[in-house]
Amino acid sequence: MDCPKISVIVAVYKAEAYLHRCVDSLLAQTFQDFEILLIDDGSPDNSGKICDDYAKQDARIRVFHKENGGVSSARQCGIDHAKGEYTTHVDPDDWVEPTMLEDLYRKAKEEDADMVLSDFYLEYRDNIKYEKRQPSSLKIKNILLLLLEGKLRVNLCGRLIRLSCYRDNDIKFPLHLKRGEDSCVLIMLICKMKKISYLPCAYYHYDQYSNQNSLTRTVPHSILERMSIYNCYRIDIHNIIPWRCNTYWAYMVYDLFKENRISASKFQEEFRKDIPLFLCSYASIKVNFFVILSALGYKDIAYQLFQFLKRMLSSFCIKNHDVS
Repeated sequence: MDCPKISVIVAVYKAEAYLHRCVDSLLAQTFQDFEILLIDDGSPDNSGKICDDYAKQDARIRVFHKENGGVSSARQCGIDHAKGEYTTHVDPDDWVEPTMLEDLYRKAKEEDADMVLSDFYLEYRDNIKYEKRQPSSLKIKNILLLLLEGKLRVNLCGRLIRLSCYRDNDIKFPLHLKRGEDSCVLIMLICKMKKISYLPCAYYHYDQYSNQNSLTRTVPHSILERMSIYNCYRIDIHNIIPWRCNTYWAYMVYDLFKENRISASKFQEEFRKDIPLFLCSYASIKVNFFVILSALGYKDIAYQLFQFLKRMLSSFCIKNHDVS
């Protein structure tokens, strides 16, 4: 297929137990003008053979075998080889409804959208949960705020995105990240978009039980990981929502210093130029000044100062209580 309307990218690694379910759901689509890119990321099981078997059965399926490099490199491989007008990602342990591509593409063309959002299903072993994710507004600034605040699911799966948004803006998956790459790329893409649409239907099934080795489900992001993810897109997002952006970053750095995960010298080496940004954030006075003093090498003084103020406030409250 020289110019399919949609490229579906599936990054495959150790997926032999559920890959059939995923690919079969894609082949059952009511929409026909699409291609499937199966990216075998050096999988040591039979996943690669399963991919090849599917390619022999259907000309719309293309398989790429590569050395293991992680999900970022696999998804980037898919974007590099995609031919569609639009793209979407599907994880190999998930599956989709038969009308997903048809409905999302129709909505994208009707509204000339760069991205189409929709609801989704969370599939647990004993029950299914419908997740409605309608944004309060489809304006770019509002979508970015919802993503930063954790009120909108931050991933690429099940979302239809115009391929030119990647290529025209040279947006690539950060290969140094072992996870969280989808949030980086999604936010960078949205910063360059003009139109986002939403469909109040669920098409994508997130499997919450089959892949028990998934780091995303079993281990929360550390502060340093969050910092690394944030640094990938903070320049882009700062141009759109600078105040909220600075606030988000201020609280992350506050946690880093509070938990002794970064030294003043390390901070000054990497982030000294950003110290003035904290004065422009909506973080509390305590957070802003604790970060600034810590970044300048006066963390102990900052801690003692706040402890002193805390005792003074406590003493003042007790005296007022005795007087009353």
